[in-house]
Amino acid sequence: MLKWFLFLLLLWFLYYVREVFPPFIMGGIIAYLLLPLVTKLSASTGINNRLAVAIIYLLFVAIIGLLFWLFGARAIDQFSTFVAQRREIVTNLVSQMSTAFNWQIDVEQSTNEILASIEQNFGTPGEIVHLGALVSRGMLAVLVTIVSSIYFIVDSKRVGQFFLRFLPEKRRVIAVDLSRQMNSILSKYVQGQLILITLMACVAYSFLHFAFHLKYALLIAILSGFLEIIPVLGPILATTTATIVGIAQNGVDCALLIILCYTGARWIEDYVIIPRVIGHYVELHPLTVIFAVLCGEVMAGALGMLIAIPVAASIKVILDFCYPQPTEN
Repeated sequence: MLKWFLFLLLLWFLYYVREVFPPFIMGGIIAYLLLPLVTKLSASTGINNRLAVAIIYLLFVAIIGLLFWLFGARAIDQFSTFVAQRREIVTNLVSQMSTAFNWQIDVEQSTNEILASIEQNFGTPGEIVHLGALVSRGMLAVLVTIVSSIYFIVDSKRVGQFFLRFLPEKRRVIAVDLSRQMNSILSKYVQGQLILITLMACVAYSFLHFAFHLKYALLIAILSGFLEIIPVLGPILATTTATIVGIAQNGVDCALLIILCYTGARWIEDYVIIPRVIGHYVELHPLTVIFAVLCGEVMAGALGMLIAIPVAASIKVILDFCYPQPTEN
């Protein structure tokens, strides 16, 4: 009885302090991504893990700095311009749609209603652009994320042993075997997502900038790449965003072409890139994927959507072990 009471008390405490977890979860994800590189570098050069971590992190910072130097200024400029010209963009969108479909609507009133709805759901432009009030909290979260990821990498063996001690000795071998299976699936999933993010961002920028000459091509391409993290719903949001901006700038005629370009890129990913380059890393039914993503969003917002598929894949591994599928005769 006491054990159950303590367990429920622990669950209540974890729920009460749930806002503390995101930086540690992100730190764990980063550590999970970098641990194979650290292990390989340490084994091939003979240096200890701490020095390998330092080298990997310095290299990672250098890559981020190079990407920011190449694209950061343009992306920030496009974002600032996009927010500053939000009324003009929405007005053009409503006007183009009204003309194309012969709608008898008040363009000015519709623009005000759309902008009011956007600001109600996502915040006012001042809250979006001027992030001074959030800088200190954001910097603290980034610091906790980086520090926790370093500790997770350096003490990875101790972390594993810490969790194993709560299991009976007879169950530890099984737990290690299951963790290896989950690690294999999650490694392929993460590698696949990184490839898809980079690929989709490059492809989207290519046709949005060179074919449609959109003013915000780089910003939309970066958004399209990162929306690949969200299965099923992410590509739809990316296509919708690009189509709306395209209609506002070039008219309704380009909408179908943009949708076709995104659809074609998605088909190439699904039927060429994923099967031949990445493989079917997570064998989940599409309805399971949608359900997991929606549950993740309800429980933990954007972070929940990010980790929903890996968590669902891990649960599938455990269920397949506990309740194996019957073999067909």
